[in-house]
Amino acid sequence: MASENGSGSSADAATPTDVGGIGATSPAGSGTAGPQRQPPSAPGHGRVSARTRSALIGALILVLGVGASVVLAAVWRSNLQQANRTAFRSTAADVSSTLNAKLETNIGLTRTMRAVATMEPTAGESRFLEWYRQLQRGAPASPLNVVAALIQPVPASRLAAFERQAEADPAFRALLGGKYQLVPSGRRAVYCLTRALVGTSSATAAYPASLDYCAPVLPVIGRSPYAALVHTVTDAGSFIVTRVRGIGSVSVVAIGAAVYRRGVPLATVAERRRAVTGFIATSFDGDALIQPQLVGHPSLTVALYHQNVGGPLTLISSAGANPAGRSPGSADRIALGAGWLVEVSGTTDRPVSADTQGAVVLGFGLLVSGLIFLLYRVLTRSRQRAWGLVGEKTDELEYIALHDVLTGLPNRALVLDRAEQILARARRLGSPATALFMDIDGFKQINDRLGHQGGDEVLREVGARLKAVLRDSDTVGRLGGDEFVMIVDCVGLDATGPEMIAERVLDVLRQPIKLVSSPASRLLVTASIGIATGQPASAEDLLHDADVAMYQAKSVGRNGYILFESEMQSVARDRMQLATDLADALDAGQLFVVYQPVLDLETELVVGVEALLRWQHPTRGLIPPDIFIPIAEDNTSIIPIGRWVLNQACVEGAALHAKGHPLNVSVNVSARQFERREFVGEVRAALENSGLDATSLTLEITETVLMRKPDMAARMLAELRELGVLIAVDDFGTGYSSLGYLRRFPIDSIKIDRSFIADLPLSNAAGALAHTLIQLGKALGIRTLAEGVEQRTQLRQLQREGCDQAQGFLFARPLTPAALETFLDQDGGPAGVAQARTQPAGKSMKPLATGTVERDYDAGPAPRDAHAAKPS
Repeated sequence: MASENGSGSSADAATPTDVGGIGATSPAGSGTAGPQRQPPSAPGHGRVSARTRSALIGALILVLGVGASVVLAAVWRSNLQQANRTAFRSTAADVSSTLNAKLETNIGLTRTMRAVATMEPTAGESRFLEWYRQLQRGAPASPLNVVAALIQPVPASRLAAFERQAEADPAFRALLGGKYQLVPSGRRAVYCLTRALVGTSSATAAYPASLDYCAPVLPVIGRSPYAALVHTVTDAGSFIVTRVRGIGSVSVVAIGAAVYRRGVPLATVAERRRAVTGFIATSFDGDALIQPQLVGHPSLTVALYHQNVGGPLTLISSAGANPAGRSPGSADRIALGAGWLVEVSGTTDRPVSADTQGAVVLGFGLLVSGLIFLLYRVLTRSRQRAWGLVGEKTDELEYIALHDVLTGLPNRALVLDRAEQILARARRLGSPATALFMDIDGFKQINDRLGHQGGDEVLREVGARLKAVLRDSDTVGRLGGDEFVMIVDCVGLDATGPEMIAERVLDVLRQPIKLVSSPASRLLVTASIGIATGQPASAEDLLHDADVAMYQAKSVGRNGYILFESEMQSVARDRMQLATDLADALDAGQLFVVYQPVLDLETELVVGVEALLRWQHPTRGLIPPDIFIPIAEDNTSIIPIGRWVLNQACVEGAALHAKGHPLNVSVNVSARQFERREFVGEVRAALENSGLDATSLTLEITETVLMRKPDMAARMLAELRELGVLIAVDDFGTGYSSLGYLRRFPIDSIKIDRSFIADLPLSNAAGALAHTLIQLGKALGIRTLAEGVEQRTQLRQLQREGCDQAQGFLFARPLTPAALETFLDQDGGPAGVAQARTQPAGKSMKPLATGTVERDYDAGPAPRDAHAAKPS
């Protein structure tokens, strides 16, 4: 075993008798090593032959070195040029992706405002401001000046009434700053006047609130382009994007959309002209949209184009090194969809050009060739020198063998060696040894989001921070993946020393990590730490105890630490035994499915059921889902179990249909199921084998799963929708989805998480949030379902807000198929809000007492474990 610093002495002990046929070494202690000359056959013949051979070998080294240097320099230059092109394409893709996200946000604002204007044709500025504040609640402030206006055509006969109505609206009166003064003044047959204005405060003040956009001439702007745009937007029936003259240096980009009366035909131009009631005009600074993407890229030029339906491709905005044209270098055009196109031109800035670097590589190669030549000359004179170099290489190999290549930290072999040394010292001094086993929380999601390059950056930074926290006498190593271990010398530490170290580690990891591969983003990392202290029989035992404690820290909530206790060993063994039993549970028929009714809140009738998984263990009884579902997720047995649940739910759903209960069946889908290409085929097979109509099956997928890989999720959801099944976003509001992705994904319903419903009677914030989610669903045409309804006050408030459906203990607990049929026959009419009755799905279930809500292992988990009862 090598010493602590990883060095060895094997090379120093080696005394070979011959190297490469050159000759034997000199006697030990002589201080020299060189070839022993043989007597020449003729005077001077042997010496000339040796010199000639040495010169030829030296010349060959130089020729090969120069040739290799030339080839290497050419390859280096070519690779660097290719890397520059790749970096440019990557930068162009990043710029276009960011611009696309911002454009989608602006278009989403336009669509949503148009939806509100359509659904509430009498809404004024106050109503729109209320809607806009609710929409923006919790969202980060936008750095762009974006404003969306509802503009309505007003005949001259209704001008006075419109002015009175505007002045009567407090919010609009604040925009006016006094009485309504038409700008520009004058009489016209029809005026195009602002009814409501929302957006960034600095942007909303750009134009007067009483501006007539259809006037022939406008202040500052001059000849008005809006009258023609109004006709174009009306006739096209689609979004129109144009660039208009701004104020000062502001480059104004306008997105126009017509608002039509609800429920009237819009197939022809004439029908659209008759049905138009107004226009939504969303405007923003095009140059300000592009400029942030050019930070750090002074040589790039970005141009944004748009092509309206039936129109030419038009330049909307341009910024960068050469706004009037292209920057020299590469150019790339990227279509963003919806008529948008981004052109990026220029070069990715590098401090040294490819030609210069090629010359440097050539010089370096020539230098290396010269050094090799000199080294050869030295080696021919000193064999001891050669063995010294061999020793150095041996040290390097030993270092590589004992250290992690990625982080440079000791690997498992060296960690165990140093742990044994610290254990031996601890036994001599009668003090404990301590190991801290650490695992990064959610590192798989970090790899999925950032790629393996970003994940490697995170691991290197975490390793560096751990080294900074510990003392020189301690050891920090990486065992593999995202697992790190710290061996602490407890001499001089008090009893709470290991816990203080764990606290310092957690504190230093909570500092944001700035990634080189993504300078604009900062990553927050947490970890779970297990601490083992004592004098176990071996270092392996010490690390194993810390590993068990770390797993316990993860299971209780992560982002913390736990001290090892002997009882944890039995918990770990128990979990392993459960994992073994779970592998056989499906074949042994121990798993079964129960169903919780879903009610329509308008008719108070049962319209669907949600399938929930249960496990009847042969010796332990009914195992809580929050115990065995995480185990199934970890060992991938969730895939066959989830497939069985899907087939079982389809078969029992078809049986309900045959018995006169045409209910929709909802099935939860885990991340491991959804991210497999075979999943769509499994859904198709389940429908075909059961005979269940595809429109009667809803697949519930959490928003966290959808957002892990949004592009892949969009493709999978599109394939599932082709089958005809419905898609629901489960636990909505607890993840990080956005309006843009709600529009992008083919979603039929959203399930409002039970944590929001639980606070409805108690919290105004919860009520406002539930109201926003329900109104958002209505605006986007998405059905809303509230989970965890347990009180009548919650039910009444959800009905007032217009929520579509609900499920919870107030109506029924999860029921076996037989109990569900009885429930539907007896209680499946009106929702039974007056007195909730249940039929037990297991022996422990009891009817709900009046005015109370009981919880047991078959009633579903508490709100924080809302998904534990589902195979996801």
